Amino acid sequence: MNRDEKRDRFAALPPEIVEFENHCVLFPREPTGGTWISANDAGVCLALINWHRIKREPNNGICSRGEVIRKLAGVSTSDEISTAVKKLPLRKLRPFRLIAIVSAENRVIEWRWNLNRLSIRKQSWESRHWFSSSFDEATAEAERTHVCAALPDESAKRDLKWLRRLHRSHEPERGPFSICMHRPDAATVSYTEVAVGSQSVVMCYKDGPPCSRRSTTTKTCKLSRVRTTNR
Repeated sequence: MNRDEKRDRFAALPPEIVEFENHCVLFPREPTGGTWISANDAGVCLALINWHRIKREPNNGICSRGEVIRKLAGVSTSDEISTAVKKLPLRKLRPFRLIAIVSAENRVIEWRWNLNRLSIRKQSWESRHWFSSSFDEATAEAERTHVCAALPDESAKRDLKWLRRLHRSHEPERGPFSICMHRPDAATVSYTEVAVGSQSVVMCYKDGPPCSRRSTTTKTCKLSRVRTTNR
C-alpha cells in the first residue's frame, strides 16, 4: 500500500505490535493514533482508502477515518468484520473504501460507505488493485490500472520484486497519476507491505516514497494458530 498525503501533514509512526483483547496487531499510525492499514495474528489484513469521487460531507459532525481500522483490527473472521463495520459511527465518517483480506478463508471483501449506504463487494481470490486520488480519482484509477497491466512480467510470477517495482513506478510520468505519486502539494509518503505466511505475519514499512532510499522497518508476529490454505 502506497499512502498519499499532503506535504504539510504530520509524519506517521512506523508499525508496532499492539496487544488487543484477543489478538496481536501490527500497524503504523498517525501521531493521534489512527491508522490506514493493519494485519493481525489471525492473518486478517485491513486497508482503508478515501473515496474522493463522493464529494459530500457528513452533516452531524466528523470522526476521523483513521479510527475505522483501529476499531476493527482485532477481528478474526470476515463475519466479525461485517458485524463490526455496521457498528461504526458511519454518519460521522467521510466516504471510504475498506478492503479486508482474510487469508484463512481465501476471501477478499470490500465495503464502501458513500454517506447514504454501506455496500459490500465480495471479490475473487486473485490479484487486485485499488486506487484513490484527491486530485482526479477517475483519471488516476484509469492511468494506474493501465500501468499495472502493462508492467513487464517476464516470469509470469507476480512476486515481491514485481510488487515493489510497481509501487515505485513513475509511469506514465512522475506526477499526480503515477503510482508513486508526486505533486507540489502532496506525495506518496510511505509504503507498507504485508506478507502472511503459514506461521507468521510480516509487515515492512518504508517511511518515505517507495522510490526513495529510506530505510525499512520490519515487524513480525506469529499466527495464533497454524492454518492450511488451498491454493
